[in-house]
Amino acid sequence: MQNAADLEHWLRQSGATLPLRACVGPLPSSGAALVRWRSEEPDHTIRTLSAHPGSYRLALIMEPLETRIWQDNTPIWGGTVAAGRFRLCPPGESGKWSRLGACDIVNLFLPVALMDQMLLRADAAPDVALTASSFMRDGVVLELVGKMLDARMLAGPRADLMCDHLVFVLACYLAEHYAKPVRTAAEGLSGPRLRCVLRHIDHHLHAPPSNAELAALCGMSQAHFSREFHRAAGVSPHRYILDCRLEHACAALSDGDGRIVDIALDHGFVSASHFSRAFTARYGVSPVAYRNSQRCP
Repeated sequence: MQNAADLEHWLRQSGATLPLRACVGPLPSSGAALVRWRSEEPDHTIRTLSAHPGSYRLALIMEPLETRIWQDNTPIWGGTVAAGRFRLCPPGESGKWSRLGACDIVNLFLPVALMDQMLLRADAAPDVALTASSFMRDGVVLELVGKMLDARMLAGPRADLMCDHLVFVLACYLAEHYAKPVRTAAEGLSGPRLRCVLRHIDHHLHAPPSNAELAALCGMSQAHFSREFHRAAGVSPHRYILDCRLEHACAALSDGDGRIVDIALDHGFVSASHFSRAFTARYGVSPVAYRNSQRCP
């Protein structure tokens, strides 16, 4: 997450209740950002947990969470996640969820560049990465994140400095204990190669890259790239790029009064009507209706 606006937009789209209980960062040295949010009410709306190309995400559950996981519009898992458990979410991971009760959740965004630095320093083979995990319990992770949440009380005006140091400690710990081998065959799309593609997409949303351009970036044929991208990200390259463009457009609609046509062109759509059709198909409301819903009454 490059700035507070990106962070707030991702959280709003994911179903977080504002205002946040805690928000730290992006921190000056590590670039990490930490947020904690809580809700006493269930939210049965199916929310999209979007990919976050520049960061790994650590999700920590602070109190028992009753939730349901969806694939498209079909529930594939439901149950309660115990308090104190966390999971790691790679940059390309996306998904859908709904929560069936109260929640208290911490999300820590760790920049890819930071984790790559830690992984390259490891004695293990260089072809390792943090991969998606199920919810796990780890007292070290819980203690370090807890100290970040208490940094203002513990360190006063030096809280950001303290959090920065704790982030580096946590990054070292994750690299040592949770890194796993990734596919190393030349035809695979994972680890640094996948992150390179996701960053390239994120930096060119105003003029979305073609399949041919992305395939060439990886030294693959277009057909092979499409198959490998779908295997790694869970959606086709076209769908991923479209979702990213629409999510950035959502932020532009929420944060300013720019003309719909300008927002459409700035995010790679050929016209306002093209943008409106894609936006309505994705979110069920028009861009104008969405903008109006985000404004304070």
